[in-house]
Amino acid sequence: MKKILSALTAFIATLLIVLWVRAHISGEPMQKRTRFIMDTYCTIQVPGGSGVIPAIDRAMDRMTAIDNKFSIFNKKSAVYAFNEYNTPITDPEIVKITRDMLVAAEKSGGLLDLTIVPLESVWGFYTGGTPHIPLPEEIKAAMKKVNYRNVIIKNGVVTKKYPWVKIDFGTIAKGYAVEEAGNVLKAAGIKSALIDGGGNIEAIGTYKGKPWKVGIKSPRGNGVIGVLDAENLAITTAGDYERYFIKDGVRYHHIMDPSTGYPGRKMISITVISPSSLSADTWDTALFLLGKEKAFKLASELPGVECIAVTPDGKISYTKGLDKYLKQDYK
Repeated sequence: MKKILSALTAFIATLLIVLWVRAHISGEPMQKRTRFIMDTYCTIQVPGGSGVIPAIDRAMDRMTAIDNKFSIFNKKSAVYAFNEYNTPITDPEIVKITRDMLVAAEKSGGLLDLTIVPLESVWGFYTGGTPHIPLPEEIKAAMKKVNYRNVIIKNGVVTKKYPWVKIDFGTIAKGYAVEEAGNVLKAAGIKSALIDGGGNIEAIGTYKGKPWKVGIKSPRGNGVIGVLDAENLAITTAGDYERYFIKDGVRYHHIMDPSTGYPGRKMISITVISPSSLSADTWDTALFLLGKEKAFKLASELPGVECIAVTPDGKISYTKGLDKYLKQDYK
């Protein structure tokens, strides 16, 4: 049941990013593979003959390996052992990503916090149960356990200040997996591909000599708020539509603000465009929580990052640099 719900959630999330691929009557075929990875359906498409399939499979294998390594639910993972048994993490790959997350946490003023687990759990988004509004005292108790400064990296080893500290890589795992899959394809000499990691998109090269088309669907309807020309670009979205429940007419979603203990209220969604899938996925959560003005200011300080924001009043805003990618005439 959990996997079914997760798959349904991922399907709903993926609706935000809809792909328009130019149709061609003739030409080389499109090779496509889909696997259930990271509790979502991941798809890789590569134009070409059957000779590209082994590279696609290797890329999928790389995504699966990342899922297994960074999952907080995999009892064989170093992350699980760290959370449940306080076992130090020595795996160089996990140490590097942890360091990257701590740097991002500092730059975002703590909004991107890899120790968010207790807060997500008390709201019921981690436990597998029914999400609900916790008691105020439960929220306060959980907030006391959320602080990225309680994670320590020294001599290439990740440890924690307190035994109750738990870490989660959910805010960047998909982006990292998609980027690594892209690296596998590029290493195999593939120059054109489209990777969809449950809504985390990476467009490699062009298709038929033209950029891939990526449409951004409205988070509150069936309309399209923009279409991007994507060539060597990654696109991710954070929104209140992914995992949520409605109580007394109020939407409560899973993107928690560590400073309040409640879901962020300053955005409906924010789509991040970057040359790096890891970068895009790293920042979309923090930018979502900041609100449009502060999010756009921070985005201007991040190399190659552009944004499309939808605020609670339904208004759509774009960062200035997005003009070169955004196409209004998408039909």
